Amino acid sequence: MTSRERILAAINHERPDRIPCDFHGMDACNKALFARLGAHDYPSLMDRLGYDMIDIRGIVDPDWVAPFPKVRELGGGEFQDWLGFRRKRMQTAFGEITEHSDFVWKNAQTIADLADGETFTFPKVEWFDFSTMPGRLDPFAGRAVMASGASVFQHPTLVRGLDNVLCDLYEAPELVGHVSKLYTDFYLAYFDRMLSACAGKIDILRCADDFGTQQALLIKPEFFRQFFREPLKQLVDLAHSHGVKFMFHSCGSIRPLIRDLMEIGVDILDPIQPMAVDMNLADLKAEFGAEICFHGSVCTQSTLPDGTPEDVRREVFSRLELFRGEGGFILAPAHIVQPDVPVENIIALYDAAREFNAR
Repeated sequence: MTSRERILAAINHERPDRIPCDFHGMDACNKALFARLGAHDYPSLMDRLGYDMIDIRGIVDPDWVAPFPKVRELGGGEFQDWLGFRRKRMQTAFGEITEHSDFVWKNAQTIADLADGETFTFPKVEWFDFSTMPGRLDPFAGRAVMASGASVFQHPTLVRGLDNVLCDLYEAPELVGHVSKLYTDFYLAYFDRMLSACAGKIDILRCADDFGTQQALLIKPEFFRQFFREPLKQLVDLAHSHGVKFMFHSCGSIRPLIRDLMEIGVDILDPIQPMAVDMNLADLKAEFGAEICFHGSVCTQSTLPDGTPEDVRREVFSRLELFRGEGGFILAPAHIVQPDVPVENIIALYDAAREFNAR
């Protein structure tokens, strides 16, 4: 099987020739891997590390054609991107990272306060040219390719502020619905154009909305169903209309939402955060595994940053053993790998997967 065939078999609950793998790391982490493994591009990194699918965001993006910069510098290391997110560059012992620093719509009181202005113009799909993407995807032929970046809840919190959005659910529900619809409508248009331009070259569309904390849901299930279930379903339907699978990402403890996600057609659930309450992979497989594919589950809170390569190997084997001879699972870290994870542990993860699959 090719990597693409392997991933699609797993998603479809067919038996692949081996359990497939995925990897996604922060820039500093990726640079360390390129240097250690002598890889010169992402296809060669995929070959040397041994993973089957690639998230193309930041690697193969549409061309920016708006008549102004994609990023506006604000001074002091702070900047605002085209989505309205304000972040700050910071140096750490592991390299530069960026963190969200402010929220352009934090003081909005009414829908009128969300109108375009000097500080932020809501994005338009016309700012992008998708025509060169198909050719730039050619190096990933035979791999599973994922487009990502959609959001119906998390991105509104990054322009409004999470505390404001949580209060708005009770005190200003019209603001919640309006901002979520703005992002939903934009992503429907954006990814419709991308998937049309890249027909047959993108296999998965990923949406990321963190509805969970370490202990429980961040919002009541009723609020999810009132405000966010239908927008998510629109994105799922868009993906399926292009013959593309749909991955939904949410960190944390989200077990009460999994049935809803399956009902609206989500194909893949990511990242199965193992230290979150009620997110044990074996239990989730027993309850939901016949209807959804799991992606992730290797702990990025403890095992990968703090364990030994042997600890990583044991955890990988425990995950893969659950799906021996079956589909329905893609092994991956349970979050984008942070730069504090030792390179040796990342390599140990994929070495262990290769060892298990060779048995």
